Amino acid sequence: MILSEAKKILTDSLSPYSYDDFFDFIVGKKPLALLQQPNEHRLLLLGQEPKATLLANFASYAPNLTCHIHKPIVPPPEARAVQSASEFQQLINEYHQTGYTVRIPELQDISAELSLFTRALEFIIQNPVSVVCFWSQQDARAPVHYDDVDVIVIQLVGTKRWYISEQQPKLANKWKSLAEGPPALEPYQLYDVQPGDLLYLPRGTAHTVESTSESVHLSIGFVPVTIREAIAAALDFYSDLDRPLRAGLGQRPDQLSGETGAALMHQQIRQGIEKLRHICQSDLFLQDALQFRQLRMVENLAKLPAGQSGQNQLPLTLHDKVHHHPLAIAAMLSNEKITDLRFPGKQTLIHKGAEAAVRFMQNNTEFTPAQLPGELSSEVKLALVNKWLYDGFLQRK
Repeated sequence: MILSEAKKILTDSLSPYSYDDFFDFIVGKKPLALLQQPNEHRLLLLGQEPKATLLANFASYAPNLTCHIHKPIVPPPEARAVQSASEFQQLINEYHQTGYTVRIPELQDISAELSLFTRALEFIIQNPVSVVCFWSQQDARAPVHYDDVDVIVIQLVGTKRWYISEQQPKLANKWKSLAEGPPALEPYQLYDVQPGDLLYLPRGTAHTVESTSESVHLSIGFVPVTIREAIAAALDFYSDLDRPLRAGLGQRPDQLSGETGAALMHQQIRQGIEKLRHICQSDLFLQDALQFRQLRMVENLAKLPAGQSGQNQLPLTLHDKVHHHPLAIAAMLSNEKITDLRFPGKQTLIHKGAEAAVRFMQNNTEFTPAQLPGELSSEVKLALVNKWLYDGFLQRK
């Protein structure tokens, strides 16, 4: 996948709303409601029959169910492993009969369409994306709350009524503040959603939801890279270059739990911040720090499925076409000695002589080994492509 492809995937799913308007005026600023404008890219994220798709994956999701309810009267059922789709439906019914909405987490890989959408979003925002499904019966309600991630909501089955606060989003951190009570909802805007509709809520936006029929919706959660994360990335990168930042705080490791040594620890922190402030005057340093952060993010994504090693296939030739795996993205950081390449679940150090060829493979979704640039022999070109085929980044046509 390359950036233009990722943008097209998001553009298709946001249609008729503009991709640029979404990032210019909406993300992190205010809610968005695309109502009564269904499009098939949203509607088919779980296929033609979303409930059947969920039930067919009983082995993965039944043991990990969670739930919510506005006012609990009885405890919820216990999530448990089941042996069939019908047993999974029975378990879900147990939640519904006691008023609970079923929450099914970590759905990113349940369908090719959803995986492609989340990978495109990850490529664009340079942070991981999570997906949760909510399955409710009519009249089920959620407590007033906010999420600590931005959410794109896609209604797939039935209808829901959303009450969304009009107050400025809090842009909440992942952790909760001390002594934090329920958020204030009023003043709020009311939205009635139906299959194919899309809502976007910035993190920290208070809301509650009421099912006006049986309902299934997806909540696609993400957080764009924040200023705090960028500063942390600069500190992480600098700590690789500066040994004193990696030293223990204080004169001995137990000082944080003791009553002495505070003055020294405070001084060490101030000195570290001052060194970081100084090095951050360099645009090149900040550029490398953010690139290094991107490398780590990409490597920490779920590993691509293993490719074929060449067994049961004709040997690759210089003129055979290969193409990117649909979920393949890559990040690269280069210095005068080595090129550090990473893609989901994988790090590879590349010799400088192969850098041009590697960049070509990263930035072109379809090519032949013969097209690789650089002063490389045919054997090296084939070896590079075969390695990427084996690692799952490339596939043969």
